[in-house]
Amino acid sequence: MVVGILGALISEWKTRLGYRIWLWVPVITFLIIWIFTPTVFWSMIRELYGAGSGKVVRSDAELILLVRRWMIWDWLRVAVIATGFVSLVRAISIPFPRSDR
Repeated sequence: MVVGILGALISEWKTRLGYRIWLWVPVITFLIIWIFTPTVFWSMIRELYGAGSGKVVRSDAELILLVRRWMIWDWLRVAVIATGFVSLVRAISIPFPRSDR
C-alpha cells in the first residue's frame, strides 16, 4: 500500500497542484493510521484482552467506557481510511492533466 500511494505521488509530481492534492490525501491518511494504530488501539486492545482473559481486573463500568472509547476511535479510523480511499479513487478518475507543449 505504501509503495502504491508513494509511487503514484512521485510519478505525478509535476502535475498541477489540484491533482497532486488528491494524491497527498492518501499519504497523509496512511500516516495518521500508521501512528494511531500502535499508540492508541494496541493499548486499548491489550486492556480489553487482559480483562477478557481475567489477567486484568476492571469494573464493568470501566470496561463499558473502554469499549465505547475503542468503538469511537475505531469509527474515526474507518472514516480516515475511507477518506484516503475516496481520494485515491478520485485521483484515478480525473482525466490525466496533460501539459501544453
